[in-house]
Amino acid sequence: MANIRTHYDNLKVTRDAPVSVIRAAYKALCQTFHPDKFQGSPEEAERVIKLVNASYAVLIDPVKRAGHNAWIREQEVKAHQQNERAPFNDVGKTTEQQQDTQPPPSNTNSEVTFQRAFDLNYQGRYAEAFSLFQQLAEQGHAKAQFNLGVMYDQGQHVTQNHAEAVSWYLKAAEQGNTNAQYNLAVKYQAGQGVAQDQDKAAYWYRKAAEEGDAKAQ
Repeated sequence: MANIRTHYDNLKVTRDAPVSVIRAAYKALCQTFHPDKFQGSPEEAERVIKLVNASYAVLIDPVKRAGHNAWIREQEVKAHQQNERAPFNDVGKTTEQQQDTQPPPSNTNSEVTFQRAFDLNYQGRYAEAFSLFQQLAEQGHAKAQFNLGVMYDQGQHVTQNHAEAVSWYLKAAEQGNTNAQYNLAVKYQAGQGVAQDQDKAAYWYRKAAEEGDAKAQ
């Protein structure tokens, strides 16, 4: 994957983050870098807030977000093409070391399929997106499991089923998907699709926060 800075990085969210998570991340960052609370310089706080505001404006707008996603994929394709043109035997690396740096083909194909499903879902082509998400989810793909849960949660292409949504959220949450952990916590707190349990809600809220902090470091 290309080493590029995106609006998702600025808000510290994943590319498949739902609007609710983006809003929560934006609010948390604004509080952290508020001039009255930030421990660093006012100039740094102002710089970060400007970046956060700009990124939020893009990711909260469906059209702008789709354009940003397209730009990210374009940069990644360019980086991939450059890597393919690199010599087979890089100086200072053995063949085994070079092989170790290449992702397994199955993982690569899964990510390509997931991105296709994500784009289809964003375009409102729910039936096609659902089919691909389901295929990947059954193979254990955490992000696909989360998105499949969202589709059941919102009744996209399928009859709305909160219990089924919880089932997929749980599978993804247990693999460390922070979006799924957050949504699962919300479900336990509201008692929607699962028996209301404030202790489990607190547990998954805490897990989501811990995973988010770990990924941000």
